[in-house]
Amino acid sequence: MKSFFHLKANITFMVSALILILVNCLFTGIALLNTFGYEFAAVNGLLLVIISGLFTISKIQKTELNLIKILKNLTVLFLIPLIITLINSLLTMFCSFWDGLGFYFLITLPSLLLGFSLALLIGFYFKKFKRSIFILVIILLALIPVFEIYFFPQIYFYSPLIGFFPGNIYDEGLSPDLKLFWHQIIVLSFSIVMINLVYKKRNLLAAKKNQFLFEVIILFIIFQFLSPFIGFSTSFYKLENTLFQKIETENFILYYDKLTDEEAEYISISQEYYYSILTDYLKVIPSKKINVYVFNNREQKKQLFGAGNADVTKPWQYAVYLSAESWDNTLKHELVHIFSAEFGTGIFKLAAGFNPALIEGVAKAVEGVSYDFELTDFTALAYNHNYKLDIVPLFSGLNFFRSNPSLGYTYSGAFIKYLIDKYGINKVKDFYSSNDFEFIFNNKLEDEQKLFEQYLSELPSIAGQEMADYYFGRLSIIQKVCPRYISDRLADAYNYLEEGNLNKAEKLFTDVNNKALNYSALIGLSETYYRKKETSKAVKLLSANLKKFSDSPYEYLLMLRLGDLNALNDMYPIAELSYQNIIESNASFNLVFLSKLRLKLLDKDLLKNFLEADDSLKYNILIKLNKDSLDYNTIPSILNLSHSIKTNYKQVIKNFNKTFIIDNLESSYAVYKLSDFMLANGDYANARKYSALALRYKEQNPFYFAMKQNYNKANWFFNNANNFIKYINPDTTDVINQ
Repeated sequence: MKSFFHLKANITFMVSALILILVNCLFTGIALLNTFGYEFAAVNGLLLVIISGLFTISKIQKTELNLIKILKNLTVLFLIPLIITLINSLLTMFCSFWDGLGFYFLITLPSLLLGFSLALLIGFYFKKFKRSIFILVIILLALIPVFEIYFFPQIYFYSPLIGFFPGNIYDEGLSPDLKLFWHQIIVLSFSIVMINLVYKKRNLLAAKKNQFLFEVIILFIIFQFLSPFIGFSTSFYKLENTLFQKIETENFILYYDKLTDEEAEYISISQEYYYSILTDYLKVIPSKKINVYVFNNREQKKQLFGAGNADVTKPWQYAVYLSAESWDNTLKHELVHIFSAEFGTGIFKLAAGFNPALIEGVAKAVEGVSYDFELTDFTALAYNHNYKLDIVPLFSGLNFFRSNPSLGYTYSGAFIKYLIDKYGINKVKDFYSSNDFEFIFNNKLEDEQKLFEQYLSELPSIAGQEMADYYFGRLSIIQKVCPRYISDRLADAYNYLEEGNLNKAEKLFTDVNNKALNYSALIGLSETYYRKKETSKAVKLLSANLKKFSDSPYEYLLMLRLGDLNALNDMYPIAELSYQNIIESNASFNLVFLSKLRLKLLDKDLLKNFLEADDSLKYNILIKLNKDSLDYNTIPSILNLSHSIKTNYKQVIKNFNKTFIIDNLESSYAVYKLSDFMLANGDYANARKYSALALRYKEQNPFYFAMKQNYNKANWFFNNANNFIKYINPDTTDVINQ
């Protein structure tokens, strides 16, 4: 019988070890998991908490508990993933050995000891069904984050099983921090105390068995209750005490902190505008009042919510979470998610089957634009210039997240818009609710894809290959090299640059570029050289690497920066050539008007002064350029700079008291941006007037659809805004009189 138990114990260990070996060998071929970092540690933490627990239960079937032997076996199991990933990293590349080691010990070690301690407790309390009870406990622990995400605002969570989940894949920067450290210390301390009590105080526990179990449960409940106060979760109470200011309108409650009164009121009225048009378009009315939370910046949003770089909606909560920096670009899209809850399914009120392409496709389709281009035209630009995405796999499983985000959102949105135009919104809503394409549309998805692609191929192109490269030549996070390490080091490097610690900034930017050539690191390094008075070195750096970014947006962004550096180095003919190349490529309208602006400044012998100036002086230089006549290429920059330096609205707007002649794209686009600026400042009459003026140029205007949307918004504001908030419009009717 003893030999049987000995064999059984050895078999259990060998099976556990084999599982870890096979799974971790598999990880070497999976993006993110093949890197010695956070994802690797988190997934192995989950594996080891389960394996260590089940292995321990198999060992304590024996009457005598040999703690030392179990711990030796668990140590071997703990080392198996570490050895495999270290070998893989030596054969491929380390992103950061110390980050990887920090994550592995911070996450995986407490997880392993937690599984061990839970198994000892279960073995102490129960004679039968130990494995089933252990699995049940693990499931309950796994459900806590689900509970938090469902009922709380956050999308991040801390868990004893995997340590930490940051929220989503779009926030790339992640490294071990103090909050994770203290959370894991708590998990580790709990595990060690439980192990010590079960091993050394068994008689004491046996005497107070029920009391001890009750105390453990109470301790757990107290920890969960205190979690929001110590930073491991975010309750609505905590969030609404941070974003303590509030505006309530008919259909919304807006929570915010440091917005100005004008900004808060503009958001509130914009919410009601989008509510009006979405109700009409989608033929549904949300069943609850909608809460909108606007964070001061991405950092505050990351701390309280979990996704610093992405605005997010929780349809089941009827809640939208935005950043003050980005709300104007995302509010409509996020509100579509709220409206789609009325035909969503399950407790999360999302698309059937949690189909991400369907969830985001509907929102993008109703939004209707991308980078101010009409969505279908923008998708045709991609399709007709070799940026194609297969619709069938895109709408299957989680393939949406494997694609370049620009392509994934664009294609899913354009395809859904195509379906809406062809079959009607009600059919698309039925598809959203069922995820059964063939049943709803009486056609196979493969056949509909062919028709959709034929439709795209026949559309006139809004631009050429250069623009397609600019907008679609990007990688998804799972295609990037060391995205966590690079993003985190870039943030540190730019902080050093801002603080004036140029040597540390240079070292970090150089380290990143040695790991994988990176646009942001090159720009940062060139700025470091410039501030060190080594402008020629900065020019040489960018010139040597420019062609390495061919067929990507970074080629033209680097070209603009290279032109600026040459101008700062008094190499004006070379700078002029860079700007002319950008204009001829027409990769981005924004880069084109910035290049034309620079050529105008160069002609006036003001370019170097402009590039060296702070925002206030830049603003004054551009205002002087418009003193005698309007230069339309300067207007978007003037508006942006006025916001940056917080110039009084009347002072800004009086500079444009001239006749606008709308006869080309530059003039139409400038007036479009001016009308949007007026709208944001409560000047609804002039916003409507100038949004209509922008529409005068229609031929070969790729932004016409967005301009039409802007006119509809301005017109609605003019007629309806005061019905929602008592707001005194600035007296500007005499400032601009066209």
